[in-house]
Amino acid sequence: MKRLVATLTACLLLAGCAAAPSSDAGADSPASSAQSTGANPDLAGLELQVLPEMSAVTAEGFYTVDMVPLPDGSIRMLYGDFASSSLIPLCAAPGCAHTGPECQGRMLAYGGIRSMVIGEQLFLVFPGVSGSVDEYGEAALAGIMTMEPDGSGKTLLTRFGAEQELRDPYITDGRDLYCTLQTAEDGWPKEDLIRIDLATGEWESIYQMDAEHSEQLMGAFGSCVLLCSQTSVQGKLAMPLTRLDLATGEKAQVPYPDLGDTTMAVQGRKIYYYSFSENALHGLDWVALEDRVLKENLFEGGLGDVSASFLDCRDDHALLSLFLPDSDETLLVQMDLTTGESSDFTLTYSDIMGSERRVRVLASLPGTEQYLVEMGEQAVDYHTELSDGTPTVMKTSRPLYGVMDAADYWSSSPNYQTLNYSE
Repeated sequence: MKRLVATLTACLLLAGCAAAPSSDAGADSPASSAQSTGANPDLAGLELQVLPEMSAVTAEGFYTVDMVPLPDGSIRMLYGDFASSSLIPLCAAPGCAHTGPECQGRMLAYGGIRSMVIGEQLFLVFPGVSGSVDEYGEAALAGIMTMEPDGSGKTLLTRFGAEQELRDPYITDGRDLYCTLQTAEDGWPKEDLIRIDLATGEWESIYQMDAEHSEQLMGAFGSCVLLCSQTSVQGKLAMPLTRLDLATGEKAQVPYPDLGDTTMAVQGRKIYYYSFSENALHGLDWVALEDRVLKENLFEGGLGDVSASFLDCRDDHALLSLFLPDSDETLLVQMDLTTGESSDFTLTYSDIMGSERRVRVLASLPGTEQYLVEMGEQAVDYHTELSDGTPTVMKTSRPLYGVMDAADYWSSSPNYQTLNYSE
């Protein structure tokens, strides 16, 4: 049976995170004996949550980065205002042209910027480009910056070293930020789960990843984090999942079926996965270590040679991609996890290269039943210089954003409120 297993990623958009099963623990297997990595009473009572891909979203608007560079290579922060359906440069300076160094929302950041709203404050995370300081200077360093919601008061909280990078997923308890810090030591990466105080910028390592088994952070809920590692069992790759309670230091293996038999998505404390051999959809509570079948005989007669992959999972709905080898076509199917009913998902668009892409949910709007979605892209020309200083015009693309009701999204009804770039 040909199967497409989702690749391990942090974007956790969480829904759409990739699989990490254990090779010798079935869905009904008990958890392995717990082991302790050392208690940390300071972390007791945590209420951790993973920040989604687009995590700088409020009920009134959202913050994002305009990846179309200015002539000097800098980029600008944008604010998407839902009331006016517009995307405008984030800057509180009166009369600012938003192209020079005086613009509050303009910055140099090689390696990208991840914006997020925690509490009522805007934070910018610079993942950094390890080992590139000689080429790009301080703009290549990882760091944390904060700004007021109107773009004023830009303050650098902390910078990391030239051989360090910050990694997804980003997690918060409403006060601090948790993520993976990767440090190159003698050519080998060392990874630590760190906690950053968002008031002072001070940070500390609270857990060191097992480098020998490529241990990675996958998710978080309450005081627990979900970890994935790699090992070999009888010559085959195995990727066990582990629950780690940061407060008690207790580790326990998460029961999970064979790597080649599943595709999955993570949502909060739940891992939703489809078992090809069972033709069933499961919901695994990785915190409580409890697994239950949500829907038997998910596809009539099973999938046979059809490949499948989880794409998204939120609000009691799942989105799967089915590749039909006989026709070389891909079918998108949405499923109501409450009723078990499924239907074709048809919200797609053509990118500037002519390829078909699905409309993606970037975030839920707080206090509403609406989604911020990426619903298309547009071609943009920008001015830059060649290596010899010759001016030239290059082409890139910008995402098109929209707001829509969750019910419309899951019923494939293209009822968008489109947000337009101001320039």
